[in-house]
Amino acid sequence: MLDLTFNNLTADKKYGIGFFKKTIGAAIKEAGLRSAGVELSINLVGEGRIRSLNKKYRGKNKTTDVLSFPLQEKLDAKALKGGILSLGDIFLSLPVAKKYAARQGVGLDYEVSFLTVHGFLHLLGYDHEKSSLEKQKMFSLQDKILNKLDF
Repeated sequence: MLDLTFNNLTADKKYGIGFFKKTIGAAIKEAGLRSAGVELSINLVGEGRIRSLNKKYRGKNKTTDVLSFPLQEKLDAKALKGGILSLGDIFLSLPVAKKYAARQGVGLDYEVSFLTVHGFLHLLGYDHEKSSLEKQKMFSLQDKILNKLDF
């Protein structure tokens, strides 16, 4: 079961909750979380908001594409309360996603899914900045999930 809270704080209304349920659903399946209930929030924001969050929580006064705020430091049996795994919050900058998609020559749907999956994996504790092995594990699973979606 997926309990997804979705907030679109941008003027662009192209993306709704259904798009993110499909993307996160594929990620849940590939990450092996099928038996657990999963709850998280996805927030589409503009460049000003993502910059403000990046500065406040990471000390970086610049825009970024996606930020994840996990509720759990470590995912273990204690994190699974009442069969529900509360993961945390993902903030995704739609204007930055548009720029990255254009720069990389990919469709916006792909880029938004990519950033969503990337943020989701951070909520699960993956960290590509930790080590090259961790980076390889995270990006391998990320690619596997994205390949399950039709792009």
